[in-house]
Amino acid sequence: MGVASVEASHRYSTTAAQLASLAVLQLVVYASMQIPVGILLDRYGPRAMLTIGALVMAAGQAVVSSSLTLELAVAGRMLVGMGDAFTFISMIRMSNNWLSGKQAAIAQQWMATIGQLGQILSAVPFALLLHTSGWSSAFITMAIFGGVIGLLVWLAARDSEVPGEHRSASISIVWNTLRRNVKRPSVWMAFWTHFTTQSTGTVFALLWGVPFLVQAEGKTVAYAATMLTVFVLTNASLGPLIGGFTAKHPDRRLRLVLVVIAIVVFAWVLVILWPGTIPDWIGYLLVVLIGIGGPASMIAFDFSRSYVVKSELGVTNGFINIGGFLAALTMMASIGLVLDFAKQFGATSELYSAEGFRIAFSTQFLVLAIGVIGLLVSARKARQSELQIA
Repeated sequence: MGVASVEASHRYSTTAAQLASLAVLQLVVYASMQIPVGILLDRYGPRAMLTIGALVMAAGQAVVSSSLTLELAVAGRMLVGMGDAFTFISMIRMSNNWLSGKQAAIAQQWMATIGQLGQILSAVPFALLLHTSGWSSAFITMAIFGGVIGLLVWLAARDSEVPGEHRSASISIVWNTLRRNVKRPSVWMAFWTHFTTQSTGTVFALLWGVPFLVQAEGKTVAYAATMLTVFVLTNASLGPLIGGFTAKHPDRRLRLVLVVIAIVVFAWVLVILWPGTIPDWIGYLLVVLIGIGGPASMIAFDFSRSYVVKSELGVTNGFINIGGFLAALTMMASIGLVLDFAKQFGATSELYSAEGFRIAFSTQFLVLAIGVIGLLVSARKARQSELQIA
């Protein structure tokens, strides 16, 4: 939806807040499904969850392809969010079923890196298909690909070397383990890690990046697509490096997270305070610096792997994965509301203006501040009260 946001605005004649609902409600569903999916994951294993996720996402893309109203498009995106909820934590769980220790830390980053190929498809060929063949053809193509991938996962994937080895005996047991684990400072440390590192990049790539660059800054669509590609390549290239670093220096993981947060804040401060239209190189710098947050967010699941036993990782990682998307949807909604208010009360003359976006993007700092406080408090308590198991 990041590369289709301008087309969506025209297709459905939306305000900024309404356009934000396409992404916000998708993330609301994604976040709200994390714990139910985690419970099912610990009970039935990752292969089934990955297959269901791909098929539900395909159904959502099919609904979006045929939608003529914003309400139907939102329903389709909510299905995409639901299917997506089955996917990421299932991948984390499967990699931990097959690997452990340093190998697991590096493998998780590589899996996340491979996952970025999907965003490269969005930024380049999907954007081209959207602009040449139209809305319906572009989204139905994605639906077909999703369905095929779901079937391939079912045919080719295996939960672990020993079938059923890391599955819980019942859903009630999984629920009780979640209730116990969410009381642990180490789990909250992982939650706040994901909350602070993953969110701003998601906000930019999933919704507000293209309108900001094209509508407010006057950049070309090709430039915006290139920025999203650079963002994804940053995610992909740094993932294995961060994975290798955390595997070799587990005692420095928290310090690395705080450094990444500082880098992301610096990038946004630079853009917000830059006088006039930002030069092209500032755009490149922005996407590179906020792109570091994606692979850094994987440290959250390295924390959980270090403190939580394998049989409880599905539902626990589901809870942790809520963090970044809760922060992202809060940022997305607040940015949309501020853009509308700025125009309504005369602060800006256009809905998507550079001045409006600079005011709106500033709301991200409050969300990040809450996350940093939570991270520091939970990290201190974890050091005092918990021992690592891996």
